[in-house]
Amino acid sequence: MLRHKPDEFGLEIDTYGYAPVDQVLQALQERYEEVTEDDVLSLVDDPKQRRFEVNDYGIRALYGHSFFIEMDGEPMVPPPDRLYMGTTHAAARAYATEGITSGDRYYVHLSLDRETAAGRSHEKSGPLVVEILADKAHEKDIAFFVRGEVILTEEIPPECVGQLLGAEGSSVGSGTEDTRQSAPASFGRKPRFVTR
Repeated sequence: MLRHKPDEFGLEIDTYGYAPVDQVLQALQERYEEVTEDDVLSLVDDPKQRRFEVNDYGIRALYGHSFFIEMDGEPMVPPPDRLYMGTTHAAARAYATEGITSGDRYYVHLSLDRETAAGRSHEKSGPLVVEILADKAHEKDIAFFVRGEVILTEEIPPECVGQLLGAEGSSVGSGTEDTRQSAPASFGRKPRFVTR
């Protein structure tokens, strides 16, 4: 409802991904009569989830949208030196020359630590993590936003892509070290960040 198909449920999603709580509750109750507002709030407050937030603006999914939402709030300043992303060998082949883009989502989803990123890897031979040189990206005006346990950004230029790491943190040969291009990447349109 909040990440992919708000129209299907008749939700009025604002620019930042918020929907009125009463609309979400009504849409849920049309399919599951027994759901209460307390159930929804319990899901939001569940420390194992951390996928949603509720405030004066309504309720929203923090990340994972397949439709565009604007980022609000302040970016991480400064971000940590390194961030991490679970990946696969097939996807990683292009990182050194093309950088990392959001694919079928509107933002790249990163993790604060290697272990969390490894849990999000879909590599069949074992978890694979790419290191993001967040400090270098920050110098290039790339903004990072905290959304629960996930860090969002629009894209990572190729010169800010670090090593590929196995589950234990050992470097994995990717063949990308000698193929990096010194030409700057094209970053597309700049997002409008808003402070609430």
